[in-house]
Amino acid sequence: MAARLLYDVQQRYKPRIYREFLGAEPYTESEFQARYRFSKESIQILTNLLNDDLKRHTNRSHAIPVETQIKIALRYYASGSFMQVTFGYDKSTVSRIIQAVTGAISAHGADFLRWPDETTKPAIINGFYNIARFPCVIGAVDGTHIRIQAPSDNEYAFVNRKNFHSINVQGICDHEGKQM
Repeated sequence: MAARLLYDVQQRYKPRIYREFLGAEPYTESEFQARYRFSKESIQILTNLLNDDLKRHTNRSHAIPVETQIKIALRYYASGSFMQVTFGYDKSTVSRIIQAVTGAISAHGADFLRWPDETTKPAIINGFYNIARFPCVIGAVDGTHIRIQAPSDNEYAFVNRKNFHSINVQGICDHEGKQM
């Protein structure tokens, strides 16, 4: 009787198979940057910044690592297409990860973004309206590549999509062209 019970338990519960997380992916730096639009160092900085926000407190020992969550979200942001099964995870898991990473990044927005204060907002709004008849605008955003000489360290990381060395710069200004 005991042998039969043990046999039934073994048949009912199959051993679980867990995905192995490969920390070092088989991509070169340029392939990695093309895939995620970020360098490996930048993803490590994001991982350190968002670790407390994204780390899952679970009784299970196989929560999705924070770095993998960030890579899944960045891959989704970079692809500009519908959510696909990524890294072998289901769409629902990918959806929850994207939502969590987006929320965590937004929560740290005040650390990196500075908006005009309430006293200067009306002047900026009126300035943009007077220039182009755009209502309720408080800033203009633009980006450009600034051509540089090839650096000796990590030269490949500074090659842009047009195959010349540059630094990508983005700026925000008010109606007078002053940096905000």
